[in-house]
Amino acid sequence: MFDSILFVQLGSPEDASPKSVEKYLMEFLGDRHTLGNPPFYWNWLLRHIIAPKRSVKSAKKYQDLIDRAGVGEMPLLYYTRLFAEGIAQTVGPQIAVRYAFEFGAKPSIAEALQELSDLGKKDVRVIPLYPQRSMVTTVAVYDLAKAAFEKFPELRMHFIDGFPQNEVWLEETLQEILKVWDKKCPIAFSFHGTPQKWAATGDPYSLDCEAEVDWFRRKLTAVNPDARIYITYQSRFGPVKWLGPYSTTLAAELGQKHEDLLVVCPSFMADNLETIFEIDVELKDVFEKAGGKKFLRVPCLNANAHWVERFAKEVVREDLEGER
Repeated sequence: MFDSILFVQLGSPEDASPKSVEKYLMEFLGDRHTLGNPPFYWNWLLRHIIAPKRSVKSAKKYQDLIDRAGVGEMPLLYYTRLFAEGIAQTVGPQIAVRYAFEFGAKPSIAEALQELSDLGKKDVRVIPLYPQRSMVTTVAVYDLAKAAFEKFPELRMHFIDGFPQNEVWLEETLQEILKVWDKKCPIAFSFHGTPQKWAATGDPYSLDCEAEVDWFRRKLTAVNPDARIYITYQSRFGPVKWLGPYSTTLAAELGQKHEDLLVVCPSFMADNLETIFEIDVELKDVFEKAGGKKFLRVPCLNANAHWVERFAKEVVREDLEGER
């Protein structure tokens, strides 16, 4: 049994200033889980060239992100806070609910654990806000959380290792798709990419992604047997080969055929730079320049009230497989 919950989300710059963006990039790209085993000179390159240079350009993207999101701050921070507050209201005061970020934004995992310790809590259910399992998602959270828990011997960690096949997650996402799908438009499930070599060494991410799309394909072809469902990957970084097919390739191909396109981003529980900017702006631009017609994206579940209620009642409280 647990007396507290800690949600852990990737993180984001605190604001759109180059200083905050550089701090986030240093932490995120400097973490060993993000890129696997980069060359020995990576940290020097990151500190002196990549982070300072990218921070100025990326700061403009983040400001555009804030403006487009319309919530007055980084949308990932906003929706994570609302999600945790909604869960807290549903589970009641007997269970303390906190959230933390891996990189950039506060509170950190250690800061959230300090709050739980101060409240006298003992058993903390740690839930990464990533549906799919991977070295860069759930493994990263586990390793960072384990290190933070070592500073709090009075706390015990009960870790949830993802929930890719959880019916609540899948059904709620499906309902969002059905709200906007015209039953004819091709649907691309665009997942965040990872290096292809990770799959070859046993990382379960691509298998989780494929299993989810298989589930959605069964449900959507029940609505229209001729539904065209695609799985693609976005957000490549660096010279290594990443999981494919790429979202940009599919968008260009469908655009050249003057078709419509509906994009779903199941890697993310909350809208962020990769959805609002990379998909809504950059991928849409690729699609339209190729000749595409109507482009739509299904919003992330964010802090949708029905999703929050079901998550609190059916995911948080159940004995999830993979708890450790």
